[in-house]
Amino acid sequence: MRRLVSGVVVLALVAGGAFAWIRLFAQGPVGPLPGGHLRGEVAAPPPSWDFASRQPYLLVESEAWTLPYSVSVWFQVHEGRLTILLPSFFGDGLKRRLDDDPRLRVAMDGKVYERTAVEVTDPETVGAMLAPVIRRQFAIEIEGEARPVGKMAELWAYRLDDPS
Repeated sequence: MRRLVSGVVVLALVAGGAFAWIRLFAQGPVGPLPGGHLRGEVAAPPPSWDFASRQPYLLVESEAWTLPYSVSVWFQVHEGRLTILLPSFFGDGLKRRLDDDPRLRVAMDGKVYERTAVEVTDPETVGAMLAPVIRRQFAIEIEGEARPVGKMAELWAYRLDDPS
């Protein structure tokens, strides 16, 4: 019994140490765990974000609370701007941070861009943003009129503008 308790304590310490390392020193998220600071050359925003569509996910960092919080999120280039889509099943941590401080850092191709997240609430605009993401992420084409089928998960959309 004593060895079992010692083993559990050692395992908890190793897991806690690994989590602390990821949150403090990892350059971005590690798997499903949020990471720390995104590293790279801070750059001016490009004239067009179309090059970003090559990536399956976007790395974003928020420093709203004590520790930096970086995660991979679904995104879309919509009307020439980066937009992020946060489904409630994995985006609520970032959503709470954006509610407190909308400033973000976005990492792409070794460069980091400063952005400000502005929530998009118009259902027509969110629908126009969501269709290409569903096509890209799941290879599903959406046509015709959208009809609600029940509330499965919330979805928050943010347009990433230049910092003010």
